[in-house]
Amino acid sequence: MEIIEINNDKYPNELLKISCPPQKIYAKGNINLINKTALAIVGSRKCTGYGVKYTKEFTKKISERDITIVSGFAIGIDSVAHEIASKYKGNTIAVMGAGFNYVYPEENKELLKQILDNGGLIISEYPPEKEVNMKNFPKRNRIISGLAKGVLVIEAAYRSGSIITARYALEQNKKVFCLPRNIGESKGIGTNELIKKGAILVTSPDDILKEFNIIPKQKEFNITKEEQLIEIKEEYLEIYKYITYIPINIELLIKKTGIPISKINQQLIMMEIEGYIKSIPGNNYVRV
Repeated sequence: MEIIEINNDKYPNELLKISCPPQKIYAKGNINLINKTALAIVGSRKCTGYGVKYTKEFTKKISERDITIVSGFAIGIDSVAHEIASKYKGNTIAVMGAGFNYVYPEENKELLKQILDNGGLIISEYPPEKEVNMKNFPKRNRIISGLAKGVLVIEAAYRSGSIITARYALEQNKKVFCLPRNIGESKGIGTNELIKKGAILVTSPDDILKEFNIIPKQKEFNITKEEQLIEIKEEYLEIYKYITYIPINIELLIKKTGIPISKINQQLIMMEIEGYIKSIPGNNYVRV
């Protein structure tokens, strides 16, 4: 276990931006996930088949782009999101509502082990000996939204923890995404209301990727990284290996490669002309 205080360099950058950030967080697992691009996925504890289906679909597709999935470790939608992200790539963060000595809900003990075994991370603002207190669970929702670039609400009743998480996200100027539901369905009342209030209606994972300025994949290929690099001209490899589907700024490319700005600019222009990469606003680049 690692204790990270608010003045520590490892403290999550996104949490520093929220009101009332925890003064310290307790962490177990892959601490490197804590400052990666993340999407929070939340939803009903008493989820429907509809909710499970689309939680699996969105989690898998989003995880494929090396985006960490954050959730609250509750039963239902949270658990499905953690499980799929953990099985597929390991990039998931579970935000606990109590100390590590008290796993809640108890039926998720095996899921907790799976998250840690597969390279995920669990965090809490409470010390290990802090017992379960249901009043503390709504507070942890500010951390769930705070760690993420946006929040996807799969399904939610009118009054629920998922709606609280969405409200925190809006207060933090984060994007809120919602799946639409039929009028009259209880698990769709909350999401439909959020859409009416300005949440982004999404029907595909690509809708979220575009909002994150990540170019959706045109085709799926079962090829290795080595096979991908063979197709790239040798003079571009040093730069290309740092450019992924998540935008990277030219200043960071210069820092990582050590290539002078004049040369890197020239190569970036040629790589874009030849169709390897695409430039997006803010001197950022992504793979095509």
